[in-house]
Amino acid sequence: MSLIACVIDSDIAIDYLRLQDYAINLLDTWATKGRIGISSLTFFEVYQGIRPKEENNTSVFLNGLFSVSVSNETARHAGLMSKELSSSGITLGLADAIIAATALELGVPLITNNIKHFSVPGLTIVHGKGGDSFQVRERRHRYLAGKSKLTANR
Repeated sequence: MSLIACVIDSDIAIDYLRLQDYAINLLDTWATKGRIGISSLTFFEVYQGIRPKEENNTSVFLNGLFSVSVSNETARHAGLMSKELSSSGITLGLADAIIAATALELGVPLITNNIKHFSVPGLTIVHGKGGDSFQVRERRHRYLAGKSKLTANR
């Protein structure tokens, strides 16, 4: 099974590693649909907050996911998207822009509990704890999908 079903944000990975029931059930369910993807930026975020004695379990878990490296194309998409959203008054953090661009490029949902971090038109978000899925709509922003390849290929 090589199809990527979703991309997860760092909060979901951390909750899984900390044995939160909802995160275990959520990732078990998504694993039946395909591989679970994770951006290399999410790897960084998880290791940045690692607790003592968690490195072995963290490495085993993260190495079992489909790692998506930040390519020049992903960085370009994230930069352009961030610039366009910024002109509409919407600010994305660097890591969040790259994680969102990764999910958009793969054409899969992003699973996160940090909904407000990902106000990106065209991005399908699955709320981790609520299990609700929705797509951020273009009409909520002045962001023009036609100017970016991020949503043009969806």
